[in-house]
Amino acid sequence: MIIIPAMVKGVRRIQANDLIKYFANSSFQYTDLFVTSLDPNVHDHNRNTAPGLNGIIITLSGSANFSLNGKLYAIHKGVILHAGPNMAIDITVTSKEPWHYTVLHYEVLNLPFTVDLGHFEIATGYHHKFDYLVQQLIHFEKIPGDMNRLKCKSLFMQLVELIVICAKMQNSNNVVDQAITFMTEQYNLPITIAEIAEEVGCDRRRFAYLFDKEIGMSPIQFLTEIRLKQSRELLRTTSIPIKEIAELIGYQDAFYFCRVFKKQYHMTPTNFRKQYLSV
Repeated sequence: MIIIPAMVKGVRRIQANDLIKYFANSSFQYTDLFVTSLDPNVHDHNRNTAPGLNGIIITLSGSANFSLNGKLYAIHKGVILHAGPNMAIDITVTSKEPWHYTVLHYEVLNLPFTVDLGHFEIATGYHHKFDYLVQQLIHFEKIPGDMNRLKCKSLFMQLVELIVICAKMQNSNNVVDQAITFMTEQYNLPITIAEIAEEVGCDRRRFAYLFDKEIGMSPIQFLTEIRLKQSRELLRTTSIPIKEIAELIGYQDAFYFCRVFKKQYHMTPTNFRKQYLSV
């Protein structure tokens, strides 16, 4: 399959589902990062992006017009830029304050499909978790040692996951679509309906009303369905202890998970698993 970034008013913008497919199926590895600033009205040009490496450019503060191989992007918080290897750079700061940014480099080791990525923007909107993950990555990048190197790789993967989740939510048409995307991606976390409503920018009661009206069930029923379906799959195909399965699907209390499971399927998780044990 060929992935071609969409053209939006002359800007290359990759579709969220193609971005997910790219990161989910390619083999890639975080390499390093750098953090820098440009003062207002500074013109940075006559240089290229790193050879052999892709870069994810994230604004920390301010804004700039960033040109890659002659294609101009207006970037700021909420818009992330992806750059391919060895591309011509031309940058002009557009904010009154300095443009402070970081570039995260990663290497693509293997692609299972033909892909045309290069340079494109990712509209993510602003999310407070970006600041936290980026600052953590910057912090651990400065500290030598294998353990901190492993931490950097983990933080980079978390950041990539957050980028694609937010990009998908930005492309959704309404709060219900955004909530469904969020729940299907984050069901394994101990999230609450209030947190989901906040995530999609909607009052909790109105969110519950809109969700029930469109989907035909409450948000908590929908989230429970997702979690229980995943628990059934884990019970059928693994020998993971029930307490750990509960944690893997977002329940910190294994006894509560068992009660919810029994109410839904009229049997305990243990009895359900016994049906699939080899004789």
